[in-house]
Amino acid sequence: MQTKQLTKAVGPLWESAMVLYCEIFPEWEREAIANIEAAVNSGNSRCILVHEGNKTIAMSLTEVYWSKSFAMLGYLFVSSNHQGQGLGKLLCQELFDFFNQSHDLKWLLVEAEAGPERFYEQLGFSTLGIKYLSPHYDDMQSTEMALMLYSKAEQSAPTKAQLWHIVHHIFSESYYLSSDDPRLEQQRNYII
Repeated sequence: MQTKQLTKAVGPLWESAMVLYCEIFPEWEREAIANIEAAVNSGNSRCILVHEGNKTIAMSLTEVYWSKSFAMLGYLFVSSNHQGQGLGKLLCQELFDFFNQSHDLKWLLVEAEAGPERFYEQLGFSTLGIKYLSPHYDDMQSTEMALMLYSKAEQSAPTKAQLWHIVHHIFSESYYLSSDDPRLEQQRNYII
C-alpha cells in the first residue's frame, strides 16, 4: 500500500480512482469527471491516492483557492474493502500537513453528511453554525449538510461576510452555479 500525489489526471491509478468515485457517490453528488480532470491538470486541485499496485483504494481531492486563502476538501473516499483501516484518517493527516505548512491558506472546509460529520469532528474539524445546503450537480435541488472548518491555531473563524464570500466562491467555482441561480440567494440568507 502506497500514497501518491497525482499532478496529472491520467493513467491506471486515475482511471481506477474514477471507477471507485462513480461507485461511491450518487449522481447528484458527482462532479463531471472532465471538470475534475481539468482541475487536477491545472493544479487547482490536489489529488492524493492510496493504492495497491495499479489500483486506487482511497483518494482525497482538495480544491485550493490560493487567491481566496482557503481550501475545500471536495472528496474523500475509501473502497468498501478497505474501510476501517485508517486510510481516511491517513489522507486527512496528509491534507492537514499540507494545509499547516501553507502560509497562504487560512481555512480548510469540508461538507459532510451526518456519518462523515462525526468522522471529521474526531479529526479536528468543527461545524459552522449555519444551515448549509449543498447544491446537486444533476438537478436544481440541494441537500442539507454540515459545513465544517479546520483552521490553524492562530487563525480565527471567518466572519459571516467572509464566510459568505467563501461559500459564494464554492457555489460559483465548484458547483458552477450561475449568478441568478436561486440557491445562491437562499444560501446567502442562511449566512448573513
